[in-house]
Amino acid sequence: MNDIDFLFDGKALEEYYPEDLAVPPQVRAKSAHTSALISASHGYISLHPSKEWKFQRPAPLGVQEDTLSPAYGDELQGLIEQRSGLTVHRARSRSTELHPESGKPWEHMSSRYHLKALFPERTDMWNEYPNSPESAREKDEDIRARPNYANHLGVDVMLSLHTNGSDSASVRGAEVYYHREKPQDKPLADSVLCAMREVIRAQPGYEDFPIRESSIAGAHGENRIGKMPSVIVETAYHSNPEDVAALQDPVFRSAAMKGVEKGYRLWATGKSCGQFALQPISDIEVPLQTSRDVNVSFLGNPQYPLGIEVAVADCRPPGVCTPWKGRFEDPDAPVKFEVSCSSTRPGTVRWKVLMRDVDSVAAAPVEFTQSCVRA
Repeated sequence: MNDIDFLFDGKALEEYYPEDLAVPPQVRAKSAHTSALISASHGYISLHPSKEWKFQRPAPLGVQEDTLSPAYGDELQGLIEQRSGLTVHRARSRSTELHPESGKPWEHMSSRYHLKALFPERTDMWNEYPNSPESAREKDEDIRARPNYANHLGVDVMLSLHTNGSDSASVRGAEVYYHREKPQDKPLADSVLCAMREVIRAQPGYEDFPIRESSIAGAHGENRIGKMPSVIVETAYHSNPEDVAALQDPVFRSAAMKGVEKGYRLWATGKSCGQFALQPISDIEVPLQTSRDVNVSFLGNPQYPLGIEVAVADCRPPGVCTPWKGRFEDPDAPVKFEVSCSSTRPGTVRWKVLMRDVDSVAAAPVEFTQSCVRA
């Protein structure tokens, strides 16, 4: 999604139409969030005066954003409900029944029509430009309808999901936008981007998937009009062949949305998005015929449950060292494992400790030496 700034006599449109293009007063944030709106892409609109029904986005490589992004919304909704514990609202219908006016499936219709059906009397929400001479005036109405709905619901956050497009087929990757006049939303956008980078690149085949290092200040109405923190997630470019393959991959979809949910949750709970890393483990001496616990500390915010593997890097004497695997479900419980020296002879073992979370995010392994010694 590329922004273009138009100046008229050296002034931006906001200076000519301050009331229409102003950022509304922000609602005071609650200490704990309870609800979110997920707005997934565009959908059919009716052109004027022809009444031709048309998708809002092109599909140069066969991927139609208007029908693809709602599946990403389904994935994100489930994650936010399960992991963040929020009530999730959707800006578009997910019904497969036919929209009576167009004969198209409801799930392919724009938010404008979904909200028209829910609130037929609230034309201020979905029909702001009834007298506009523009053929695609419903596109502008649809953009405004989504945050209008979020304001009506009073949700704590609005997450918009899209695929991106470019005239150049070489442009690709994931990006996140916040509104340039709402800089307070940048930490949310950066957190989402950081967590997407972490989870997507943990998946086999996506280790080098291009993801922006920082969120982008834009001027999208979808972010501006909402009175709550609002960001736009551009998962990948539907104009790039490699990104198109990723967009259709359930593994990529799941990882991308896990990243969005995690980034939101970390931001909402005041946590920073940092690299998952194991702390060094000190070498240990264990008397023969005894055992000791080894505590594992880590940085970052891995998603529980955690899997831990204690592998043998070197064993002296050979053949008497037994690797171990475990699973940790409780984030409030210590992560630890037991090492023992059951032999009657002294020896040493070099252990390699590996940890991976449920989203496949792995910490770099650490090693330590256990020496079995006489008391």
